[in-house]
Amino acid sequence: MDRRNFIKAAGISSLVSTLPASFQLYAAPEDYTGKFLINVQAEGGWDVTSFCDPKTNTAGEPEINHWARNAEIQQAGNLLYAPFAANAAFFDKYYRDILIINGVDAQTNSHTAGVIHNMSGRISEGFPSLTALFAAQNGTQMPIALINNGGFSDTGGLTRYTRIESINELGNIIYPNVPRWAPDSNWVHTSDWQRIQNARDERLASLNSEANLTARQLRNRQNYRSSIDNAGILSDFASAFRNEDNIQGAVESGNFYSTFRRQIQTALLAMSSGVTVAADLLHWGFDTHENHDNDHNWLLTELTGALDYLWTYAEQLGVADRLVVVVSSDFGRTNFYNEINGKDHWPIGSYMVMERNQSYTNRSIGLTDEIHNTVAINPNTHQADSSGSYIFPMHVMHELRQYLQVDSLATDNSFSLNPPETFGFFS
Repeated sequence: MDRRNFIKAAGISSLVSTLPASFQLYAAPEDYTGKFLINVQAEGGWDVTSFCDPKTNTAGEPEINHWARNAEIQQAGNLLYAPFAANAAFFDKYYRDILIINGVDAQTNSHTAGVIHNMSGRISEGFPSLTALFAAQNGTQMPIALINNGGFSDTGGLTRYTRIESINELGNIIYPNVPRWAPDSNWVHTSDWQRIQNARDERLASLNSEANLTARQLRNRQNYRSSIDNAGILSDFASAFRNEDNIQGAVESGNFYSTFRRQIQTALLAMSSGVTVAADLLHWGFDTHENHDNDHNWLLTELTGALDYLWTYAEQLGVADRLVVVVSSDFGRTNFYNEINGKDHWPIGSYMVMERNQSYTNRSIGLTDEIHNTVAINPNTHQADSSGSYIFPMHVMHELRQYLQVDSLATDNSFSLNPPETFGFFS
């Protein structure tokens, strides 16, 4: 994408006249032409029986979904979905780009263990996230290898992550000598500022020349050097947000306050401008122990609406065909309502993987029964099989690692998952 179209798509054309003549927005580095990875954590435990693994009510069992009193399960392409929230608009538009993996057993009702298990593939601490592996493989020479907005953030020591909680504060970091309220002035005189930068460079050169550096020390020094060398790209990235009118606002409803779309905007601009290759996004609030239907209606509507924004904006920025989006949660929610119209923790959940123009999409793999218990399946045929296998997060993460070509990096650093079988999710 050329600079003019990038600026137009980013919604910052009105800003151009205020930027210095040297302003540019870079494409991703020429030596990196691979995929970009976004991981979305639906924090708290989403109810997939009202989303991608729909369940109607069963005679003799507690009511699993109120919507099932007068509605039926719907279908888009080969995918089934619940007639709830804004699911119809989402699945009807994107079913060709979606893989659903249902019946994934997190083996826990604990938020902490569920997040660790679903995001890393192992239920105990210490293993890196998929995004961390991807950033370590592909983003080491970029100024921000991985953007993390909260939630699971373990990198296994393989890379670094950056949290960009305030776009305005990013500008303060990139331009430390420029007061935010007086962009045409400096804190320190230009000649003095140059002396400070020269001293920094001399100190870094001295640190890098030390003998017997550990691998971690050397990597940290290289990362710091990379951030300095790429200051121009970061500067351009920060400039895209100088005008607050261009920043996606937060969405509020009742007790919910969501910056999800702002996270999406930041991640996509960072990717399209060559700043990063991977991002963790957090959409919180799914722990609906009371008022479940009303709250989940809003949460799922905001989730699917924001994902629609993600793909629309990615198309405008020219990165949609390189994007892989993984959506998952801590676990699922119970197959009945509690006494205050809420649903509690349930270990069975789902993953959703989105990517354009792939043969593995428009498919659903994994089975649950009518009251949302996981069902063993044949790994090859994906049909119910009493002597088959259950799907665990390690299976999903292992095959995602292979698909994204980061499995060797994990193995080399003693982070292998090694499930006893594979399900061919991406075959």
